[in-house]
Amino acid sequence: MKTSDAQQTGRPVTRTAAQVLEEIADGSVVLRRSARRRKTVAVTREGERWVLAVPQNFRPAQHADMIASLLTRAEARAARVPASDAQLLQRALSLNAQYFADGIEPASVTWVDNQNSRYASTTSSSRTIRVSSRIARVPDWVLDSVLVHELAHLRRPDHSREFHALTQRYPHTAKADVFLEGFSYGQRAGEG
Repeated sequence: MKTSDAQQTGRPVTRTAAQVLEEIADGSVVLRRSARRRKTVAVTREGERWVLAVPQNFRPAQHADMIASLLTRAEARAARVPASDAQLLQRALSLNAQYFADGIEPASVTWVDNQNSRYASTTSSSRTIRVSSRIARVPDWVLDSVLVHELAHLRRPDHSREFHALTQRYPHTAKADVFLEGFSYGQRAGEG
């Protein structure tokens, strides 16, 4: 099955070993051999096709099941589409009702591409929340923690003890903070 099948249905394609070998033969999956690569296989997307970086002596027929599994997982990751601004606003409104329910609501919640050092920001006076597109693919419970943090800023624009008490209403705040610390470290390590 082609990757376009997954794009059309919204579900990842579960490949068989035979399908993988067909995709390699027809060029929809490309093998790039490297003398420097010894054991590992990496998969990336280039347009409509998957590219596998493989060791020089890699034999696709011997590893077709492994390739099928690798491509299925990669397709599943690629199929997760970040929420739209409207979906993000609805998510924030739902969290707001669940954890605050005091009549204070955000006027807008949007994804932005220009926040490279923050996960999100809030302007209390206009009740606007902007969420960095860098975190569009984090697990839902992490995104929810970021949204609750920003919703708390609608009530307290500082990082006082009272503010932190508001953020602690979300039960996964501490766990999400640890996740985001690792996430930031990984991004910095990848850049430098």
